[in-house]
Amino acid sequence: MVLTFSRRILCAALVLYSVLGVVYGTEVMHRPGAYKNPPNRFSIAKNASVEVVHKRASGKVQAGYFTNWGIYGANFQPTDIVTSTLTHIVYAFADVAPDTGVISLTDPYADEQKHFPGDSWSETGNNLYGCLKQMYLLKLANRNLKVLLSIGGWTYSQAGHFNFVTNPNSQSTFVSSAVQLIEDYGFDGIDIDFEYPTAGAQAQGFATLLTSLRTAFNQLAAKKGDSVPYQLTAAVPAGYPNYVNLVVPQMNAALTYWNLMAYDYAGSWLTFADNQANLYGGVRTNVSTDKAVKWYVSSGASPSKINMGIPLYGRAFEDTAGIGQPYNGIGPGTIEAGVYSYNTLPLAGAIVFENTTDVSSYSYDSVKQELVSYDTPHIVNLKAQYTIAQGMAGAMYWDLSTDKIGSSSLIGTAAGVFGSLDQTQAPLISNKRATSYPNSKWDNIRSNMGQGPNSPPPSTITTPTTSSTYPVSSPVKTTSTSSPTPSSPSGRCSGVAAWSPTIAYVGGQSVTYGGHLWTAKWWSEADTPGGPAGVWTDGGAC
Repeated sequence: MVLTFSRRILCAALVLYSVLGVVYGTEVMHRPGAYKNPPNRFSIAKNASVEVVHKRASGKVQAGYFTNWGIYGANFQPTDIVTSTLTHIVYAFADVAPDTGVISLTDPYADEQKHFPGDSWSETGNNLYGCLKQMYLLKLANRNLKVLLSIGGWTYSQAGHFNFVTNPNSQSTFVSSAVQLIEDYGFDGIDIDFEYPTAGAQAQGFATLLTSLRTAFNQLAAKKGDSVPYQLTAAVPAGYPNYVNLVVPQMNAALTYWNLMAYDYAGSWLTFADNQANLYGGVRTNVSTDKAVKWYVSSGASPSKINMGIPLYGRAFEDTAGIGQPYNGIGPGTIEAGVYSYNTLPLAGAIVFENTTDVSSYSYDSVKQELVSYDTPHIVNLKAQYTIAQGMAGAMYWDLSTDKIGSSSLIGTAAGVFGSLDQTQAPLISNKRATSYPNSKWDNIRSNMGQGPNSPPPSTITTPTTSSTYPVSSPVKTTSTSSPTPSSPSGRCSGVAAWSPTIAYVGGQSVTYGGHLWTAKWWSEADTPGGPAGVWTDGGAC
């Protein structure tokens, strides 16, 4: 009898739990009390105007490097870029003077002068042509596409061009140059490829430089009324001797994304053939992408800011018996010795091997004894799944000119796994202003390529007119531009951090802003509390 009574109590509890669960879980799924009454009638707007406030960045990043030298031998033009699977184009490379910090473009013809189909030879004004005009046109045609200028790279880094980072005056010059480059060419931000900061003053100087850039970019956005922050990314190493020097917490606070160079783990510098981009393993090289990701995260990097680098090329080893074996020579490569473009692989006569334990692949010709380490679509599929599982930002590719098209595209493969891609819109679309770069030295950038008024820049702005080098006329101030939130909130706001436009928040997180306590309804980045996006709930004054 006691057992029967207990069963009745249990059943009643389950029924009550079910009813309450339905009511509070999906309140719309019930029958209205006045369901028999005629529905209310309202006037319906005809041809209502629709304005996009801000598309939320809810998807993955797909960032590809475009090289300005690729238009020559490789004959890869901006018009060849498949934009549907990309969210970012990183334009490589600009250079920097090691003694002053002045930034300069590196190929005037490719960057500014080359005429593409549709470019006029007779239009009036001081107009931008070359690949950088084409980048701007790609943004106009693809509203979620961002273009960043990459400064540095292996060659300029190894030549000591980043030695300026230990000099505060040169840092200030660099920051002002970067801001003017954004304004002149319509970039959405800057990428820095410094390979690699040494321990101590240089590593700290690099972190300080990034902090100053973030401050300057935020000030620029606030001054222009841009709702989307200008982006700051850094190409960073995956090998311990190089990444151990980085000041990760300070860098993470400044960066939009870490572009992890998860490749070149093996090459001509080794005495044996090996995988150049293995996700796990690395018993001989002591390098793996997973190991690098874990180090960055444990050192203070946000997983949601890390893009996994994927090579669109292969590293070759000649006269070798296989992985882990000695070799003799690296072969001619596609354009550079030892490096084969992915769109030429696998080479004729080779068999492809995939290792799903350490997630790597290579081709091997047993007759020629030639091994090429490169990623196949299947391996990229697995890497994309890893990226999702780890909560990472997305993927980065070096470089766009060497991918295949169609179903064999590595960029397309990862995009297919990711599904939803980052929908953050570039400032030139997000604003209601006629142009997002009113201070450009180029007439067609100021006029948004004819989609806005072509007025001269304000006389108070000093811009170069004949040179692609960007010295400083007056350093950008690096004072804080924080919100009016009290510096030491008290009461129920005590211990709650101030809102920041560079931090991604999730539903339920609280911040202080304007002396009030705000709680996020859903995922948010750069949506001001109380702003038109309606992301934040005002909890009242602190």
